[in-house]
Amino acid sequence: MSVDRLERAMTFHRDRHSVLAGNVANVDTPGYKPMDLAAVDPADAPGHLATTDARHISAPGQGASGTSSFSDAGNFLSADGNGVNLERELAKVDANRVRYSTSGELVSRRLALLRYAAGDGSNG
Repeated sequence: MSVDRLERAMTFHRDRHSVLAGNVANVDTPGYKPMDLAAVDPADAPGHLATTDARHISAPGQGASGTSSFSDAGNFLSADGNGVNLERELAKVDANRVRYSTSGELVSRRLALLRYAAGDGSNG
């Protein structure tokens, strides 16, 4: 995996953490519907048009960073219409944390390998 792709993965997991934290923060907000992010590879999207200029408009529901947001209420609704299931959200936060940490470790190892290759082969 390239460093750029790992950077995009870390950015995605950072953004997803913010969305999931917002869900947890709104656990007692009547009528709140939890949201989530999904990574989207723009080349895989049906009817994909290449974005060749930063001023191009993204497709509906898709951010410029290659993410898509969606409602994640599922079948859970409390009496006040809140769709946040705290245990589920905390499990997603923890899984997202592990993925972010793994991506960070892979970036560190890749950069160490590049540093080693660019040097004279010594660790110092």
